Amino acid sequence: MINADIHRRTLLRGALAGLACGGAPAIVRAAEPLRIGLLAPFSGPLARVAETNRNCLKLAVDEINAAGGLMGQPLKIIAEDTQMSAKVALDKARKLLIGDGVAMITGMVLPFEREAALQVAGRVQRLVIFPNFDEGRCHPLLLTTGLASNQRVDPLIDWAAKEGSKTFFALVSDIGSNRSVLMPQIQAAVEASGGKLIGTRYFPFGTRDYGPVLQQIQSLAPDVVWHSIGDDPVSFVKQYHSFGMKPQLVTDITHESLAMATEGASAGTVGVSPYFMGVPTPENQHFLDAYTRQFADSTPLRVGGHVVMLPHGESTYTGAKLFAAAVAKTGRADASSVKAAVSGVVINAPRGRVVLGPGGSHLNGVALVARARADGTFQLLDTTPTVPVHCLAG
Repeated sequence: MINADIHRRTLLRGALAGLACGGAPAIVRAAEPLRIGLLAPFSGPLARVAETNRNCLKLAVDEINAAGGLMGQPLKIIAEDTQMSAKVALDKARKLLIGDGVAMITGMVLPFEREAALQVAGRVQRLVIFPNFDEGRCHPLLLTTGLASNQRVDPLIDWAAKEGSKTFFALVSDIGSNRSVLMPQIQAAVEASGGKLIGTRYFPFGTRDYGPVLQQIQSLAPDVVWHSIGDDPVSFVKQYHSFGMKPQLVTDITHESLAMATEGASAGTVGVSPYFMGVPTPENQHFLDAYTRQFADSTPLRVGGHVVMLPHGESTYTGAKLFAAAVAKTGRADASSVKAAVSGVVINAPRGRVVLGPGGSHLNGVALVARARADGTFQLLDTTPTVPVHCLAG
C-alpha cells in the first residue's frame, strides 16, 4: 500500500511538473497521438503550395496541442507525396486512411487528389478537407474550405457590373469542369447583370502564346476580360500587359505570390479569393505573425514584413481549426459526427467569420474582391460575406 501511494504521488508530481512547463499539458503529451493526414503534391510544380499547406497545418496543430489537444490526445501530422499522379494519390490515401488510421485527411491541391481521398475515406468514414477552390463538389465526407465556382463568379461579375461593365470575354484552361460548370456560371452571371458574353476561348495546358487571342480581344474591345488560365497564369498576365490591353482584367486565380511573380504586370488586375494577406482582422495578424516567426526560412518573399502566404495555406489552417472545433464539440472524430457538429460551429478565421453553408460541404465564408498593386499587395474593394454554394452532388 505504501509503495502504491508513493507511485501515485510520483505520477502526480510528474503531471504537475509537465503542466508547469511550456507547451501542451503532460497528460496530452503522454497520450497516444490522434493522427491526421496531409496528402499533397510535394514533387513537381505545385511543391510550394504543398509545403505551404504543410506549414499551415503544422501551425494549426501546434496551437491546438498547446491548448490541450483533442479528446485528451495530441495531434500528429503524417504527410505523403502524391507526386502529381492519380495512382500514387490513391495508394497514399489508402496508406494514410487505412494503414495509418488518420482521423481526417487534408492538403490536397488537385481535384484527382481530392477524389482519391474520398474514394478511400468512404471505407473508414473519415473526413476529407479540401483546401482549394473547386467546381462545387458536394459529398457527405467532404469539407471544402476554398470557394466553389459560383462563390467566385457571382461576386466578381457583380463587382464588374457595379463598375458599369457590359461586355465580357472569357479565357479559361480547357478542363472538363471549366466547360461544364465555370463557363455556364460566368455566362449566367453576366446575363443576370444585364451584360453580354461576347467571346470565349479554351486553352489546353501547355499553351504559352496568347498573342492571336489578345489581338482578337483588342478588335472586339470588351469592357472586361475574365481569365482562368490555371497552368501558367504568370505568363498570360505578362503577355496581357505587354500587349497594352485596355479591358479590365479579372480573375479567380490570383494571390500575392502570383502577383509578385508577374513583376508588376498584375497591377490593376481584379481578383476574387477567400483570402488576401491584407485582410484587416486580428486573427489574420496573429496568423501572419505566427507563420512568419515559425517559417521565416520557407521563402524570401515578404509582404508587409510577413512571409508571403497562399490562400491554400490559410484554407488548410482554417480547415484544421474547424475540425478541432467540431471534435471538441462532439467528442468524436468520425466524419458523420464531425460534419454534424461543424454545421453549428462558427469560427473567426484569418479571412473573417466562417460557418458551414447549405449542402454541408462548403463554407459560407467571405468572398473577397481586390485589386493588385504594382508591389504585389492587394487593395480590398468588396466583401461578400455569404454566397451559398451551387452543389454538384457526388
